[in-house]
Amino acid sequence: MSLKQNYLIIASLFSMVTHICTQTLDYKYYRALDYEANYVMGWRFNDTHIDFELTVNTLGYVGFGISDVGLMNPADLLIGWISDGNMYLGDYHTKSDSRTPYMDTSQDWIIQDGEEQNGTTILRFSRKLVTCDPGDRPFTKDRLQLIWSFGGDDPELANGLVPYHGDTKRGSTNIILLENDAIPPSFPPPNTFLLPLKNHEYVIPATGSSLQCIVFDLSSLVPESHIIKYEAEITPGNEAFVYRMILYRCDLKDPDLNGARFDCEADAPSTVKSCKNTVASWSMGAESFHFPDNVGIHMGGANEPSTYVLEIHYSKYQEPMAPDGTPIVIPDSSGLQITYTTSPIVNKAGMLEIGKVISPGWQQIIPEKEEAFTSTSVCSPRCMNWGFSTDKTPVNAIAVMLKGNDVASEIKLRHFRGNDELPWITVDQKFSNFYQAARLLTTPVTIESSDTLMVECTFNTSSRSAKTKGGWSRIEEVCRATIVYYPAKPFDMCLSWSSYDNLFAKNGTKIPEEAAADFLGNVTQWDAPMKNMLKQALKKSSERSICSSISRQPAYAIDRYSLPPNTRRYAEAPSPCEKNVRQ
Repeated sequence: MSLKQNYLIIASLFSMVTHICTQTLDYKYYRALDYEANYVMGWRFNDTHIDFELTVNTLGYVGFGISDVGLMNPADLLIGWISDGNMYLGDYHTKSDSRTPYMDTSQDWIIQDGEEQNGTTILRFSRKLVTCDPGDRPFTKDRLQLIWSFGGDDPELANGLVPYHGDTKRGSTNIILLENDAIPPSFPPPNTFLLPLKNHEYVIPATGSSLQCIVFDLSSLVPESHIIKYEAEITPGNEAFVYRMILYRCDLKDPDLNGARFDCEADAPSTVKSCKNTVASWSMGAESFHFPDNVGIHMGGANEPSTYVLEIHYSKYQEPMAPDGTPIVIPDSSGLQITYTTSPIVNKAGMLEIGKVISPGWQQIIPEKEEAFTSTSVCSPRCMNWGFSTDKTPVNAIAVMLKGNDVASEIKLRHFRGNDELPWITVDQKFSNFYQAARLLTTPVTIESSDTLMVECTFNTSSRSAKTKGGWSRIEEVCRATIVYYPAKPFDMCLSWSSYDNLFAKNGTKIPEEAAADFLGNVTQWDAPMKNMLKQALKKSSERSICSSISRQPAYAIDRYSLPPNTRRYAEAPSPCEKNVRQ
């Protein structure tokens, strides 16, 4: 029976029933899953369990679940409601060939309580992060796609019929549940102000990508203060076109640049192009970012650079047309809204951008028809030591933004100390460029001046018929991570590129390092032997790191580095489910 009929027949009747005993629970995170806030989710978690609270604008049933691609099948589902003083909750799953929910053999959701009040249904329940039930999706630190729905009536217990929710009472949401932005308990502190930094009536190009840079001189606008929050303000209707926004800081000392707007790559002055001290970083799918209590990025004051460059990456691959066939002009005034406070802040934060260099003179190559092609970039120990300058005290990483484009499928931020790899700082094994939200680390990670940091990206080009090169456009690829940390260091970027000092042609001839980029750029046939040559070169060649800072002279340093051959790699412990299978 199709879901678009009036009722859905549940394969087995609901088995979990409890009398309601309402209580007040403290949920750390809250998120509206729809634009009208008819469906609001609260949650909290520890090392083993996750608790949910759903507040939904209905007196009927509530549906909730996890899906691989945001559809109802296949999915891990929960259906619950309240009737005659009882709360009903069922644990279900759907199969890839059917939307009919089947009851799980193991009912793993635990009822906490629920109530109906003022036309809303509130359900509270919990579950283990990993249940080992084949019908359940595990809760991990990867991106998840939650699906949600609600109906106006309760299901019929006698025959297992659930009324269809309709097209407007359902949806899906990308989210990272176990590393998520949280509003600090003390937010907002006293003496808090808003600062909008936006583009103005920029006409988005018809198709393709563009990078716009807008310059702001804030010397007379912002007193000595700290940034404690930032969020995107996107022109309504343009949400699909504003891809990334980064706010940089530098000291251009040119009043004529204030308010100027440039194509970042084509006509921006070199001083604007080199302004790369990141103070805010937003990508598609992200919401607001709050710094933790007593942490913020310093701005204003006599000794702080006062020029800010807002870089906006627009992406549009289809020109919208009016009914008469003429192109629709789309103006945009999107930007970032900064929240800052003049109240004292204990910990001065910084942002460090690490990953692959993007430059016309250097070739990052990802061959076509590859399901899992891996690329790595390294911030070497000598670059780290340079970046920490004279103050070698460790820093605390508190959040990470992972960045990739259309074919990036997995990104790891790896962490080495000496010959040992430490636990990954963060990893997303289900990366999507449509959801690149900041990941607030549940436990800060200590990074020392002699450590090595590595960004490892895996790309799936199975749908592409030509090679993919490094670049900002979505038909190209990036492999980056932005680390938010404190205390701040005079350290802006640590990027790398492969030296290709172990690249061979198919006939076994070694390619000179200085000719490697041209050689790769001229390859026209990426057959299996050529792909293997490239993979071996990336494994065996050294990485060239460039570390930079706008506040130092010289402003950069370059290093050549390879991981020691006896490095002990980190491996995540097998899941309890794998252990059970082995036993």
